Amino acid sequence: MNPRKRAKVEVEVVQATTPSPSKSSMNTSENGDSVAVKQRSASRVHRIASPSASPTKARITYLSRTPSRSNDDADRPLAASQKTILRSDTLLAEDEKSSSPRKPAKALSQLFSFSRSERTPDRSSGVARRMLGRSRTESSIGSPTENRAEELGEGPSTPRKLVRTQSTTTIEFDKVPPSTSREHSLTPSKSHSLENVSSPAMVRPGLASSNVRTYAGKSRSFLVALPTSQLGSLSRAGSMSQGVDDVDSLLYQSQEDEMEVRESYTDLRMRWGVDTSDDNQIPVFETASPSDGSRRKGKGRQMEVEAVSLPSNMMNDLRSITELRSKGESRRFLDEVGYIFEGLESSCAIGVRRGSAMEIITNFCDIDFARKAKAADFMGRTWEMLRVAGGGNGDKVLDTILIVFAALVARDPRDLADLASKSDFSTVLFRMLGSLERRTDPLWAISCDLSDAELRKIGISKAEKAQFINIHRLVRKKSGVLDESDLVREQISCRLLISFPLVALPSWMLEHKHLSAVLRSLSSELDPISARISSYTSGLSIFPSSINQDLLSLHYIDNCLHLLDAFLLGRWSAEDDNDTGHAHQLDAQRQAGLGKALIALCIACDILVRDTQSVDYHGAAQRCLESALRVLINLTHDDLDWCKAALEDSRTILTLMRIIIMCQRRRTSTAVKKGEEMDDGEADYDGSTSSLDRLCLALGLVTNLVQVADDAKSLARDTMLDFHCTGKRGCIGSCSCQARVSTLECLALVYIQHHKSEDHMDTVVRGHMAVLFGLLMQGCLENQNILLGALPGSSRRHKLTSLITNATEFTQFYVEFTKRVSAAVHNQEDEEDQGIHFDMPPSDSSVDKLLRDTKGETVAKNVITFLERLRDRSSR
Repeated sequence: MNPRKRAKVEVEVVQATTPSPSKSSMNTSENGDSVAVKQRSASRVHRIASPSASPTKARITYLSRTPSRSNDDADRPLAASQKTILRSDTLLAEDEKSSSPRKPAKALSQLFSFSRSERTPDRSSGVARRMLGRSRTESSIGSPTENRAEELGEGPSTPRKLVRTQSTTTIEFDKVPPSTSREHSLTPSKSHSLENVSSPAMVRPGLASSNVRTYAGKSRSFLVALPTSQLGSLSRAGSMSQGVDDVDSLLYQSQEDEMEVRESYTDLRMRWGVDTSDDNQIPVFETASPSDGSRRKGKGRQMEVEAVSLPSNMMNDLRSITELRSKGESRRFLDEVGYIFEGLESSCAIGVRRGSAMEIITNFCDIDFARKAKAADFMGRTWEMLRVAGGGNGDKVLDTILIVFAALVARDPRDLADLASKSDFSTVLFRMLGSLERRTDPLWAISCDLSDAELRKIGISKAEKAQFINIHRLVRKKSGVLDESDLVREQISCRLLISFPLVALPSWMLEHKHLSAVLRSLSSELDPISARISSYTSGLSIFPSSINQDLLSLHYIDNCLHLLDAFLLGRWSAEDDNDTGHAHQLDAQRQAGLGKALIALCIACDILVRDTQSVDYHGAAQRCLESALRVLINLTHDDLDWCKAALEDSRTILTLMRIIIMCQRRRTSTAVKKGEEMDDGEADYDGSTSSLDRLCLALGLVTNLVQVADDAKSLARDTMLDFHCTGKRGCIGSCSCQARVSTLECLALVYIQHHKSEDHMDTVVRGHMAVLFGLLMQGCLENQNILLGALPGSSRRHKLTSLITNATEFTQFYVEFTKRVSAAVHNQEDEEDQGIHFDMPPSDSSVDKLLRDTKGETVAKNVITFLERLRDRSSR
């Protein structure tokens, strides 16, 4: 056969298998012209394969070797697709623009030979590839081929030579009439396909080591786009000598490119900043310092070594296993609870926000959860998210949850101080405290078991009632905020829960502008006390028998008194040192009867301490009594108005004298019992120490009243009291005992008991009472006669000498105590300079006031001078 003539035949084959330049012609195979062209091309291919054979013989040969279903059923066309070959790009044996002489074309008689090759895959492999071919999609691989097809179809092309390569893919003819398909169909399992000469990027064989799992096998994915990085390497003028091994290599590289579409762990770490956190800083070490210009040059010059930059996590600081474990637990904890914050966004419904907030405080009741939250710095973020959700802005449920959360954090004062320093913690709590009253407190209403109608009056619906009941149960049973003794006598309220974190805060973190909220809430809490005292004197209980809104909350009153006492001592921070607004607020409360209400509180606490039916209230009553006495001492210190306000109640002197006598009696009995039965380290709260504290506080208040108000001297003389009175109901307003005497004589009896003791604390009490006696006798002859007649001693002069000695010892003790406090303050300032910090600022204004105030020493010295003159005037 003439080589030139064979070359023409090859050109016709290429033109027949080249797709049309437009997409529309490829996708519209139903067109009649396209079908005709395909039929003529198929005829030419047949003539090329066997030029010497007749058409009938060639048709019989092909059909006999093709296991097609069309042989059995002529109506069923062969299920082959022509889309694959239409998408293929043919490799060229030589460049169309090459100027080298064209080589003779090779014989194509064996081009479509159907003899079994040694490399033909087995049966199972052929079935798998046929299934792969049927499940192939066009969206991911069609575009590159179409673009090439358009390029090929734009102009005439020179003859091109096809490379005969073994293929494992079936040539698919689609949209061909049944007769033509039967005549020219190729055996799928034995044919040598032209598809393998197309771009390798179009074939997606599955790799055994691939981790990509798809719906149609490991080589096909609907989620990963086909990479086109290898398409540029396959030019139309590529080498015709590239074999099957090169194609497989390109296919493997294409598959690797496909796997690189997913982000690596290094990229993810860089995106999320895992290696840029504070605790994962990667140090850069220099193995050698850069050489300077002064060093010699030449062979002896030291080589410059560049700084070594290590990969991530290759050179981290050494950390203990405890620190690493804690860090891992914190990260895991934040991942586990982070979903709760999603429900606290302001865009969420109010029910979702309430539910998420309730879940937070429920988790915080768990000690282990609270520990992890503390380690992960979770509390500050929780407070901020609760504020974002609406806590502290007027919603009753969210406000209550915010209050409970603050009380839970207050279990550890260190966490509380850290939280308060980073947020509006104290400001929000004081604002809510000022808006709450006894009748509007939702948890107090639940504690008092109010009806639905009464709850509706204060703005609590039936649905909200169920939520408040759950919160109330949570606080009582799981929170651990209240002690077991408090749960017996105290009713849970929002006011009580607010007071816990406020009292636990360092005093210098409280501001003067919040004083009004404390005063208003305290006055509201003290209002029912006078009525309860009247009920007690008439035969009723000091506390109501049933739960109602008149029930006293001694724990909350005690917390308010602690806050007020810290303010009066000057421990609160002031924005302006010249601010006098707080003085006007105190004057307003004094005029409203705060002084009289505090005296009534002392009376009620004294009743509870002595009442045998109120044993559960003894501890709380004693603490509350001490706090009330401290506040009254600070208010009446050198202040005539407050002294008069305290003396407005006719029971003031009687109550204070009874407290002094009862504390002395209890202290004496406790000391005797301790010496007989109790060990040295054993003591109860109502022992000698507590009794001595209340005794000294009561003496201090009486001293302030007598020192400033002259009416107190006459009231002390005219008030009658039996030294052995037990404070029965009828003796609350005035003692009705038969053996009653002047309270001055009762004080003299207490002095006699301390006069016989050698205990150092008795020395202090004895000296304090000597100063008090001198104040009572100044300018009052009646008091001089009563006291000098009741004091121990053989003569008037001897009695005055004993008073002078005790008063001098007390004055010396006071001066020594002041010096020690001054030294302690200076030591604290030195430690502050050395970097040792305390919760309180180094310059506490209350301590400074004590150091600057020498009036107490002056008063004591004046009393000593008065007693010495009185002794000198005495003849006997």
